[in-house]
Amino acid sequence: MKAKFTAPAKVNLALRVVGKRPDGYHLLQTVMTFFPLFDHLEIELLPQNAGIKLSCQPEVTPKPEDNLIYKAAKAFALSSGVKTGVAIKLTKNIPHGGGLGGGSSDAATTLLALNKMWDINWPIAKLIDLGVSLGADIPIFLGGQGALAQGIGEKLTFLPDLPTATLVLINPGITISTKDVFTTLAGNFPNHPLPLSAETIKDGCLPALLENDLEPIVKNITPLIAEMADSLINAGANATLMSGSGSSLFGYFKKKEQATNAVNALKQRHPTWKITKGTTFNIHPFAKEWKSSIVHRH
Repeated sequence: MKAKFTAPAKVNLALRVVGKRPDGYHLLQTVMTFFPLFDHLEIELLPQNAGIKLSCQPEVTPKPEDNLIYKAAKAFALSSGVKTGVAIKLTKNIPHGGGLGGGSSDAATTLLALNKMWDINWPIAKLIDLGVSLGADIPIFLGGQGALAQGIGEKLTFLPDLPTATLVLINPGITISTKDVFTTLAGNFPNHPLPLSAETIKDGCLPALLENDLEPIVKNITPLIAEMADSLINAGANATLMSGSGSSLFGYFKKKEQATNAVNALKQRHPTWKITKGTTFNIHPFAKEWKSSIVHRH
């Protein structure tokens, strides 16, 4: 049996760091939803005891064993006792180290796929328990909906009324270390919650939600982030925000035509940047793809 899946990017519409655990993990409040930039996975079951085979184009880790996909498949096999082997081919489109959760999305999609293909059928809550041990962004992809994530990412409150938004996403082709960003973060954490209300999450009011505690830190580390924000504003964006710990940043546009014009202008001025226009969405594509994606091999 083999199957093909798409793994979407995420964007943080808000991110606040509210504390730090004794083990060093930071506590967050973050609103995340999905953006139409996709990695592609082809997963094929192998005979018993064949192990885990992973290939990636282009390569993003020195060894396959370092990739979150491999770690997720191995952890799931050990936790469930499955001996069936698996071969996974990853085609990478989401920029690595760009604050878009590409690795976490790939790992979550791997868990969701193997849960079906290995006929384990764990409930999502159990997959989330496994996923959060591998990466803090994995639970949002397993939950499959736009959500407020708290704790280290494992406490999800789904936001069915979260509006979709037209964004122009730019990535300058550089990687920013999440570890370095959090190491630089001072210990003065805000004690007020994100401004989540019926007003701030309804159509037309999204800019009131946009804030990211990590953005000023990253701008100090990498001044290019500030230049990117200025470029988006100059191109007509109504607001901008860095996603996650960077290096990707997006501009919010009220009208799709304005976003299209911005993309054309930005590509002319910054031909080396990866620039993508898209509308956010709140339901993960996995559920839609599953029935149509399985190909049985005889």
